[in-house]
Amino acid sequence: MEPTHCTNCGRQLNPDFKICPECGQKIKIHRFNIGHILHELLHAFTHADKGAFHLLKELVIRPGIVLEEYIVEGKRKKYFNPFTLLLIVLGFSVFMNSIFHPFQKNQYITQEQLAKANTEAKKAVYQRMVEGQAKVNEFMEKRTNIMTFITAPFMALAFWLVFKGKRLNYAEHLVAYLMLNCVLSLISTILFVPLISVLPPHLISIVFVGTLLIQIAYTTYAYTKLLKLKGFWEILMVAVANLLGMFFTILLVMMATIAYFFLA
Repeated sequence: MEPTHCTNCGRQLNPDFKICPECGQKIKIHRFNIGHILHELLHAFTHADKGAFHLLKELVIRPGIVLEEYIVEGKRKKYFNPFTLLLIVLGFSVFMNSIFHPFQKNQYITQEQLAKANTEAKKAVYQRMVEGQAKVNEFMEKRTNIMTFITAPFMALAFWLVFKGKRLNYAEHLVAYLMLNCVLSLISTILFVPLISVLPPHLISIVFVGTLLIQIAYTTYAYTKLLKLKGFWEILMVAVANLLGMFFTILLVMMATIAYFFLA
């Protein structure tokens, strides 16, 4: 027997309706089974037009066009939800961090320096700094997803300040950065997280420089198309926006670390 009302929103239905005109849900709803779940998961990731892999591929190949269509032209239904994709990527990042523990090497005060402290007072200060730093690193390792959403507004602010008056408002810059972060986070997780885990501490800075260069190159590629940038100086401003955003982010992390050190 055909339902007379939508099971999702309660809208009264005509017998010939295939989907609800109010909310778009299909009229015929069946009970879940394992085959249905597997089909839906496979469909969500591999659908040729709207799957997660399709959006990820498009963000890699033509990020500027994807951003323009999604943000400026309003083609929202054309793509898999980018915020859902970002959450999936960040979940993968947290999983990889739990395997490789890349932040454990990020120690400014080492145990060797602690051992060289020549007074008990200095040793106590160093010890507290080591413990505080370890807690910050543990938070960043286990809460990569939270850190991304905390720092994203500051990165978006930098891009908005540098390109103020060029098509996008602040919120649109924020959406653009979060979408681009799907690719940037995946690159960082696959390439650099394993590297950091095996490299000696004095070479880790090279990895961070490489990450920054990839971010600048990728965002430049995307923003040149999105904002119709022309000429060397306009394109160079993408690098300036990245560096300004990095400055805001580092400042935020330093303030949080200092606050923890003095208030904990």
